[in-house]
Amino acid sequence: MIAKTPSAAAAETAPLDWFNVKNYGALGNGADDDTPKIQAAIDAAVAAGGGTVYFPTGAYAVTPTADGPALSIGGNGIRLVGASSKASTLVKKANGILLRMSGAPTDTSGSKHRRYCSIENLGFNGNGKTGLLLELYYNDNSYFRDVFMSSNNDLCIDAVEFWDSRFYNLVIEESTGTANSTTQPNVWLRNSSAMTGWGYSADNVNQIHFIGCRMEAFGTGALWITQGTAKTNNPNGIYLTDCKFETSRMQGGPHLKVDASCRHVYASNIYAYAGGFASGYSTAQNIIAWAGSAGALENVLIANNSSAATVNSGIDLYSGSGSTAVLRNVVGRYLTKPTGSHIYYEASSTGDFRVENCYANIGGQSGGTIPTKNQPNPPLRMVAGAVSDASFTHTPADGTLAVDSTNRRLYVRVNGKWLSTALS
Repeated sequence: MIAKTPSAAAAETAPLDWFNVKNYGALGNGADDDTPKIQAAIDAAVAAGGGTVYFPTGAYAVTPTADGPALSIGGNGIRLVGASSKASTLVKKANGILLRMSGAPTDTSGSKHRRYCSIENLGFNGNGKTGLLLELYYNDNSYFRDVFMSSNNDLCIDAVEFWDSRFYNLVIEESTGTANSTTQPNVWLRNSSAMTGWGYSADNVNQIHFIGCRMEAFGTGALWITQGTAKTNNPNGIYLTDCKFETSRMQGGPHLKVDASCRHVYASNIYAYAGGFASGYSTAQNIIAWAGSAGALENVLIANNSSAATVNSGIDLYSGSGSTAVLRNVVGRYLTKPTGSHIYYEASSTGDFRVENCYANIGGQSGGTIPTKNQPNPPLRMVAGAVSDASFTHTPADGTLAVDSTNRRLYVRVNGKWLSTALS
């Protein structure tokens, strides 16, 4: 009886929709170029109508070219899966795009988008090269879980006309961007990256979730959400929850940026740490630039250390016409005070502000053009804490305040304490 080789035996027992890259000749030794073998496995999954491309433990060297990415997903329903995000890694061997998961351009109907693809338990190592790790243009309904990206000298993920997708436990480390760049955040969600051709869109980015993600040691920002190059349409429906943005490699640009074109962006439970600068840089930065409408920034801690003045303003805040900029529980815990203020109000703002329980432990609390309160409809509403009760006529339950029979006094309970305000 002739013994079967391990690869032949694995091929017999693997599901028909399971494409092990080693069965297509990939070695995963970090040295030999595995690009054509991995692409063959991806193409086989596409030809089968979809399936899982599996990467056993190993470092898979892939090589972009001047003409295109190292790897490209040319069909829908493709799932790239590794043994774990640190055990199975794609390593970029030249400058350029590592993986393209993009559909046909300027297809606002979405019918030609790249769709229903995912990446799970897989690592991407930029190896100090330039070019994207992951391009998501004209894409929707994609899914990313337990993905680890590192050591890219550029943007890591660029998304244009990107819809209805989720990131869970995305981790990006030591991806700083090139020297002197201020426009290479780890992740950039934008409507367009070009005025014409590839990367242009008249549509938008919408309904994207980041849950439990961590970005560290970036140079020019962690996550930006903007309109992009072509000034059309509005990014909307972006949700950030339980995320960490921390760096000691600052060279320019905010950790988190939401520009004035954005609508319905909600960020909650965010930690932003500005620890220090990249070599040769020393200019304090705004840590969060918040300008979107119909959204909120809440439960945020911004911190730094005592070695350098890394923070200009904790929040650079703008409110546009017909909108209210909402901050709740945005706290600065600074060991070195900001060179500006914890919250900076942009002079060009034309909308309203609601700022609730936001403060810093040291330094200026507010700066810029602070809206005044003495208008019929005050544009700035400052609330010290959570208001749990309010009454014009009823004695508070604890009996500490008497009923005002003339009904000219408002009683409120803020952070558990009853206060009263005379009404004119």
